[in-house]
Amino acid sequence: MTTTERSRALADDLIPLPAEPPHERAWLGMSASFVASVAFLLLIPAGWARLDHLWAEDGARFAADALSSSALHNLLTPYGGYLHTLPRLVAELVALLPIESAAAGFAVAAAMLRALVALIAFAGSKAYLRSTPMRFVLAALVIVLPAGNSETLNNMANLHWFLLYGAFWALLWRNAPRVPVAIFVFLAAVSSPLVFILAPLAVARLFLPRKEVPLAFLAGLAVQAVAMVFATRNPYSHTEVDPVQVLLASLLRVPVVALTGSERVDEFYPAHGNLVILLALLVTAIPVAAGLRFAGRAGRTLVLLSAAYSVVVILACLVLNWSQALQVQAPEVVMAAQRYSVAPCLFLFTAIFVGLDATPAKTWERAVVSGSRYLIGIAVVVSVFAHLREPATVLKGVPWDESVARARAQCAAGATDARLDHEPKDWFFLVPCRSVG
Repeated sequence: MTTTERSRALADDLIPLPAEPPHERAWLGMSASFVASVAFLLLIPAGWARLDHLWAEDGARFAADALSSSALHNLLTPYGGYLHTLPRLVAELVALLPIESAAAGFAVAAAMLRALVALIAFAGSKAYLRSTPMRFVLAALVIVLPAGNSETLNNMANLHWFLLYGAFWALLWRNAPRVPVAIFVFLAAVSSPLVFILAPLAVARLFLPRKEVPLAFLAGLAVQAVAMVFATRNPYSHTEVDPVQVLLASLLRVPVVALTGSERVDEFYPAHGNLVILLALLVTAIPVAAGLRFAGRAGRTLVLLSAAYSVVVILACLVLNWSQALQVQAPEVVMAAQRYSVAPCLFLFTAIFVGLDATPAKTWERAVVSGSRYLIGIAVVVSVFAHLREPATVLKGVPWDESVARARAQCAAGATDARLDHEPKDWFFLVPCRSVG
């Protein structure tokens, strides 16, 4: 057997082909789930507020550039050190709408794309999880994860955390529809600075049939790499990294936040200290260990890969952006840069669900894993409901329609440029008066 043949056999073993592509009834169910997911993201209290509040770079960068510069210039211009192709494409479409619809336009687009990531996770996990309910719950976490429903909710500026996870499953989904999934992974690659961690997975896919998806991903990766080499990035802080603080912050932001949500950590950690971390590690480590013991070769590889991605992403985010606000003694503990928890938590849940699915029914270990499953399920459900009642998740700044009305009043008073205020506090951007009608 040649080296190429051995590589192909290994890739085929580690990235298995699902038994069959989704049938017609499955597509109907996935379509219904897509609609339900978008409705959930838009109609929960925080989601409803996003329909009339424009968030951060969605306004001051993407919308402002779409209204003042050419589309080609915007698509080729990095921001923060990397390309944001998909957010900028959405901004170009939103710019075609009346300006008072901008907030709703960004919110709806972000919700639809996040629901698409959930569908890709559901379909892509078929080759690894035997249980359809398990696959459904894992995909549902993309939508209901509390860490993803405050700072990162329904805005394009933070969609890349979900795109990273979607690209992961798209590369593992061997019988995916070729053209749409290839377009998705390309756009994900040119919209996220973290997609480079998925390069080995894409290279492994090249040894298997249906190479359109990994080739599209690697093409996007090359474009993003060139942009990042020549782009400039201003660091958030020059504070020296504290390894102990980074370790504590990582443990709080991933296993603890995965089970409780970011808001609850502010209550639990000051009251109980590192006991919270130990309990979260124990509860999550049991199913991960079960996956390494009971899963097949592909399942064990997925456990190791997703756990490694969880660690790499959170460490990279904290080390590259370290500041005093990220220390665990900071006010609200982990609410600053809550977005850093999203992708690592989703990768951790992937490793957990492989273990829960793989454990045999007739072993004493099953009782232990089942106990962990119920604890995880209860913790996640409680954190989701608690999060939905959290008033701090509802934006309370200047509503977008009020901001547009103020801008039009400025133009009526003789100004040549209009100031549009938006969320978070003190964010605004200027556009020519012709842009506000």
